[in-house]
Amino acid sequence: MKKILFTLSAAIGLTFSVSAQEAYPCHTDEKHQEFLESLTPAERQAYEADRIAYQQQLQNFIQAHPELATNSGARAVQYTIPVVFHIIHAGGPENISDAQIEDCIRIMNDDYQKLNADAANVQSEFLPIVADAEIEFKLAKRDPNGNCHNGITRTYSTLTYGGSGNDRVSVVQNEHGNWPGDEYLNVFVAGDIGGAAGYTFRPSNWVGSGMGNGIHVLHNYVGSIGTSSVGTSRTMTHEAGHWFDLPHTWGNSNNPGVSTNCNEDDGINDTPNTIGWTSCNLQGATCNSGKDNVENYMEYSYCSKMFTLGQKARMHAALNSSVGGRSNLHTTQNLNNTGVNEPETMCKANFGADQLVVCPGQAVTFTDYSYHGPTGWQWTFPGGMPSASTDQNPTIVYNTPGVYEVTLTATDGTISDSETKTAYIRVLDESVVLPFVEGFESYSSLSSSPWFVENPSGNGFIMENNIGHTGTKSVRLNNFGQPAGNVDNLISSPVDLSSITSEVTLSFRYAYRNRSSANEEWLRVFISNDCGANWAQRKTLKGANLGDITATSSWQPSSQDDWTTVHMSNVTSSYWTDNFRVRFEFEADGGNNFFLDDINIYSGSSANDPLSVYEEGAELTGFEVYPNPATDEANVVFHVKSLQAAKVEVLNAMGQVVNVMNIMAETGRNLVMLDTEGIQSGIYLVRVTTNGSQQVKRLVIR
Repeated sequence: MKKILFTLSAAIGLTFSVSAQEAYPCHTDEKHQEFLESLTPAERQAYEADRIAYQQQLQNFIQAHPELATNSGARAVQYTIPVVFHIIHAGGPENISDAQIEDCIRIMNDDYQKLNADAANVQSEFLPIVADAEIEFKLAKRDPNGNCHNGITRTYSTLTYGGSGNDRVSVVQNEHGNWPGDEYLNVFVAGDIGGAAGYTFRPSNWVGSGMGNGIHVLHNYVGSIGTSSVGTSRTMTHEAGHWFDLPHTWGNSNNPGVSTNCNEDDGINDTPNTIGWTSCNLQGATCNSGKDNVENYMEYSYCSKMFTLGQKARMHAALNSSVGGRSNLHTTQNLNNTGVNEPETMCKANFGADQLVVCPGQAVTFTDYSYHGPTGWQWTFPGGMPSASTDQNPTIVYNTPGVYEVTLTATDGTISDSETKTAYIRVLDESVVLPFVEGFESYSSLSSSPWFVENPSGNGFIMENNIGHTGTKSVRLNNFGQPAGNVDNLISSPVDLSSITSEVTLSFRYAYRNRSSANEEWLRVFISNDCGANWAQRKTLKGANLGDITATSSWQPSSQDDWTTVHMSNVTSSYWTDNFRVRFEFEADGGNNFFLDDINIYSGSSANDPLSVYEEGAELTGFEVYPNPATDEANVVFHVKSLQAAKVEVLNAMGQVVNVMNIMAETGRNLVMLDTEGIQSGIYLVRVTTNGSQQVKRLVIR
């Protein structure tokens, strides 16, 4: 289970961890307890005092408004909440349509105003207390600077599948500016949010009212159309309930179905104590207090269709408190500033693309995101075929390497607006052929190289002109003390692997020191067979496996022994295309600097068997195999004193070779990844042979 980190805005600058399990919509309560346990006694005392004062404030409001406990009298919308959806995407299905977002807003409004058709089907015991919460949600029509907007931002980033909550907030801020959490309900949509369907933060001055005080949700749990479905359409209703300070019906935990939940309470009078449900048992009665309110939106039953009057009163109380900034959102001034009640008129041309970096001959599909209500479009595409279009969402082919702008003029017949995005589409150079040997010696900077730097939240890879394993240059990441969760990418131009007929090896060298044994930093290697439109993770090194030597000050390698050579043989045949690319991703955790050099891709066919090359004086030391037992992959580590051929074999109990990898072992530490996914469970031997040396270790494969 991944953690999703959120930095508190309190003056003491603590870090609040919130995460979620795939089985449940959210996991806030359990991680909140971990946060409390991380506080010093003085901090814990201050937090508890704040929380008690806030709870008393809510109770005072509820007692002063007894009318909220009844369904008598005419009801109307009392609170309007400006909403902005931030879509973080890499051109995949997570880049959901405007229509899917608008469908989500419709469902939330139905649920919070008792307009949902299934409200009439609530169990008879609870029909009298089904609440119209009198809350509506509207997409913002103005951004924080007062410019017209449609309440939807789109940010192209690979962090949609691997970033933390902090990363998502940062990457949106970097491109679209700050959207304060006491002016907008910010919703961050991504392809992966750490295993959860959705999560949020209940009001607290320790969480604050910044942009990160919002809702994070998977794209396929937004609305009921597009990538989502009717069965997942109430997730945003549930998460907004938490954002309005509603706990789960069984209390402050993320463990429904546990008998001890009967001793807990959600602090709301008309929701019966319950153990909590993950199925729709309408006859459930678990805590000797009558039938459970299984159909409540704050349950996990997946047949939710109601809030109670008590929950309504709790939400109204939260909306009238300054804690977490909730009371400012629905003020007349803020509604005017965010433009939610303004008429929809054509005011802005805008567009996006499914890919921003392509290989020659690839097509790019452009999507019109102009607002509001355009009826005509005029596109121009320098370098594209065709070079112009009047389609709303055209597809354009780019054949010539270069960097190109795109212009759209949108109109509703009366009002027109134009948007030009300069340096928007990058068409890469033609693919280079094998052997691919990259030592970075030919470049003065990465901007003049065929490598691409993506640093949505980190320091960014740079050229190092004075340190290298081979020669005097390498790529450096100034990672010393980078905050946990920062992500940096280095991405290659395309390489033509279409001539491969047997096997291919990807190798590289890195030098790294951690800052302390507590640092758990990650190096991930991804490969693509379609010029980067899709990526597959092929190598992961983390924590002590990445480097177990500590340097407490900013470090750089001083000898060849400081470098590790990694050999990867799992670039399988489906990746032997003419548009192969590789991406190195580093995730920080407060550790030390990282260096990369000598990235090689070479054919491993028998005609080029590396064992045809030998050097005298070979000696094999430091031989290890991990993890052991292994499942999908096993890592083999060994040291040699000089460049030489090496053979790494896996043998079964009969002595038969079931896997073999021939490499050129580099001076110093070598790390070879063996793909064991297709090998049957059992006990095997791993044999490493170099010139004049051979060692064997046992390996268990599950």
